[in-house]
Amino acid sequence: MKQFFTPVLLSLSVIKFSFAQVPTKKKNLELDTLYLKEVIVSASRTAEPLMETPVSVERLTAAQLKRLPSTEFISSLARLKGIDVSQSSWLITSFSTRGFNSSKAERVVQLADYVDVASPTASLYYGNWVGVSELDMESVDVVFGANSALYGSNAFNGVLLMHSKDPFKYQGLSASLRGGNRSMIDGQLRYAKVFGDRFAFKISANYFEADEFLASNSAAIKRVTSGGLAGSDPLNNAEGSNTGWNAINRYGEVGSTVTSPALTALNNNQSYRIYTRGYTEAEMANWPESSGNPFKLFNNGNYKAGNYRINPSLHWQITPKLRAVYEYRLSVSNGIFQSTSRYAQRGMKYDVHRVELKTDKWFLRAYTVFDYGGKAYDLSSLASGLMNAPMAAGNQPNGSRYPTFAQNYFSVWNQVFTAARSNGLAAGTALNAFAPNSAGGTPTPYVIPQSIAGHQSIEAAQALATQLASGVQLPVNSPLFQQLREQIVAGIGLIDVNGTKTVRGAAFANTARFWDISGQREWNIGKLNAIAGASYRTHLLQSAGTLFSDGPSSPITANTNEVQYRDRIVNWDGGAYGQLRYSLWKDRLKLAAAGRFDQFRNFGGRFSPRLSAVLSLGDNRQHNFRVNYAQAFRQPAQLDQFIYLDFGTLLVAGNVTNGYQGLNAVSALPNGQANPDFLKPVTIKKIAPEQMNTWEIGYKGQIAKGLYVDASYYRSVYNNFIGTLRFYGREDGLAPTGAPLPTATGDFAKPTTDRTRGRLMQTWANADKEVHTQGAIVSLEYFFSKKLNFNTNYTWSNINENDVPGLILGFNTPTHKFNVGIQGEPLKNVSYAFNYRHTSGYTYFMPVDEGYIQAFGTLDGQVSYRLPKIKSALRLGGTNLLNANAVQVYGAAPIGRIVYLGWVFE
Repeated sequence: MKQFFTPVLLSLSVIKFSFAQVPTKKKNLELDTLYLKEVIVSASRTAEPLMETPVSVERLTAAQLKRLPSTEFISSLARLKGIDVSQSSWLITSFSTRGFNSSKAERVVQLADYVDVASPTASLYYGNWVGVSELDMESVDVVFGANSALYGSNAFNGVLLMHSKDPFKYQGLSASLRGGNRSMIDGQLRYAKVFGDRFAFKISANYFEADEFLASNSAAIKRVTSGGLAGSDPLNNAEGSNTGWNAINRYGEVGSTVTSPALTALNNNQSYRIYTRGYTEAEMANWPESSGNPFKLFNNGNYKAGNYRINPSLHWQITPKLRAVYEYRLSVSNGIFQSTSRYAQRGMKYDVHRVELKTDKWFLRAYTVFDYGGKAYDLSSLASGLMNAPMAAGNQPNGSRYPTFAQNYFSVWNQVFTAARSNGLAAGTALNAFAPNSAGGTPTPYVIPQSIAGHQSIEAAQALATQLASGVQLPVNSPLFQQLREQIVAGIGLIDVNGTKTVRGAAFANTARFWDISGQREWNIGKLNAIAGASYRTHLLQSAGTLFSDGPSSPITANTNEVQYRDRIVNWDGGAYGQLRYSLWKDRLKLAAAGRFDQFRNFGGRFSPRLSAVLSLGDNRQHNFRVNYAQAFRQPAQLDQFIYLDFGTLLVAGNVTNGYQGLNAVSALPNGQANPDFLKPVTIKKIAPEQMNTWEIGYKGQIAKGLYVDASYYRSVYNNFIGTLRFYGREDGLAPTGAPLPTATGDFAKPTTDRTRGRLMQTWANADKEVHTQGAIVSLEYFFSKKLNFNTNYTWSNINENDVPGLILGFNTPTHKFNVGIQGEPLKNVSYAFNYRHTSGYTYFMPVDEGYIQAFGTLDGQVSYRLPKIKSALRLGGTNLLNANAVQVYGAAPIGRIVYLGWVFE
């Protein structure tokens, strides 16, 4: 615990020293009054003072949002206490409050006016693609930790609520426009109008685009994770290998293990593995405008991060207390998302419809979220498709098909290696291989461009073979490259490339939707406050077998017995909740008990309780002590249940039927021999909901005029923790059979006809042991004067990594993180805000790979100048001003310096 308390005490001592020298007369007393009286609803789903919430909560007002430097809303939350953010590209971000942070955001809930804006297909949140635009945002609440009792399944590690501006309160026109480096353009518009005293109309819209941050990490994908489990390429070579290696940010690096005695004799009688050179992320993501580019949106030749939203709504004040709302939200976006691979999300489209009837005591709400795959594609599948495409249509003069680009690469490599290890070859010698015809015509025989000296060392021969073989890879942006790329990107399932159906298209044909209906009623009976509510949700998933186990091309049956649903997957869940709060001792002690029962189609029923107590002391109730206990359940995500995504070397399959029997897949040892653990049997049961029990103690209060502190400590215990597991098994769930048993040599390639052969698989499974986490946060805010406000926070997070040695947990959270910020208005009409954030290094796992995130610090800042006469302001700001190597997701690009200049009119 010393590693936790020492930084906290140092921070407190520094702050105490600086505050001790501040004259009392300069303190901003008005802010004290506002702070103590602010009311929040999200913590308990009923109104209560922000200072007296029973759980940890963070709130941002519209005024605070304007002052903070930001280029993407979710990423700016990293400045707040206890919140960790993963940013896998410019606009695709996710948050978590108590560990297990990842770009998939599977343990949090993100709501826009209480509408869950999760992608129905991917069961995740793509940053703020579908949420509320900054110009229309009235406030933001983050409720920490387990909140399933009031918000349902998945409210495990935080709930984010975005509240938009009420058109009855905020009328008129607002607009903003800013530009920055990386060709950034960001424009927003909001208009609200009240007609009479009954009707109001509001519309908000935004457009954003910028050159995306593209990754270029050349590190080899790990054979074995730090926990001893198989990596996503368990046969990989080490980085820098003369025979090539599978790098995390190169794609299409097809591998081939050479075991031919004639060739291994030249390699000290050792088998060896060759990898094609592949393509960079930029080469797979960027589409020149002159190439017949199918992506017209957010494009100038470079891959663009982009988003536009149109969000109109109608509001009817039926009576002074009863209001009806209809809202529509359309969002179209670009971004690079990372999970088992890197995915170029292009033209991803979302439709949201919401209708609501509400008073100050009850509401009825119904909404639907619909997403379309757009032109999204898998970077790895695109590159692999290029490498596995035949070099030309038709047959060679000998009557056989032309080889694929990968086969041709291996042929050149082995022939050059043989020559260099034996008697050499003269320049101009034709090999039994081809040079690609970049225009798309008949390939020509490959002629060695230089003489090859004989009897070279193994290392020199391998390096030369890799150098010359790389010359037969299809040149980037050549006519044939562009033709094949466009065909594969648009392809669904197995597609015909040059006369053979051997290439899998990189596109996803997914469309998905969920419908949600909910209601709540509140009663106040003396000192007793009671709420009761319920919700029901239906999911409809369709992907034509490109992402889920649905459609006629799917090898396994979807999770339904109804024949009419064979080409789609239907799932549902629902629940009811209630809460009682009772006030004692002149309302200074508040006791609350909440509970929710959920029923899941695939997992039966689960109950989530929450108990809490808040003690308020002081003349103005400025000292508030809280304690709470909660139990939460997390339904496995729709992807965890139903995914079927084949990468050739790895099959990612859902686990909602009967589980799997298989073998441990810890891969081969470096010398190519089979690891004895490889043949160890493993049993993977059908996945079940994850459960967490957690308790928290905390204090939030005013310890001096203008000085506020919020501190808490929590411990959590997870049962049936859902993690990732790789194993050697069969698609039908049965154990691999046959004699001899499969070895760790050779490729785990997908058989074209036999789906009972063993192969490397990945699925989601429950841990059979408890997982323990704990953490603490402390934050201080000091309102010195209008000219200077100071804030700092420190977060400590800890997990017992040895709890479950046989499962990839993915805690993905730094042990230490702190922020220091200042803001204020030093001159009339001038304001500023600066924040420095530092995170310690930590291991980050995503299914594509595992790696270490180096410690980094970032400085963000913004200066604003108001122009009252024209109701405008100018803003000059930037994020990561020191241009630190801020990698937040292993395998993603560092998010570099961004500087912007903008204008806001309100």
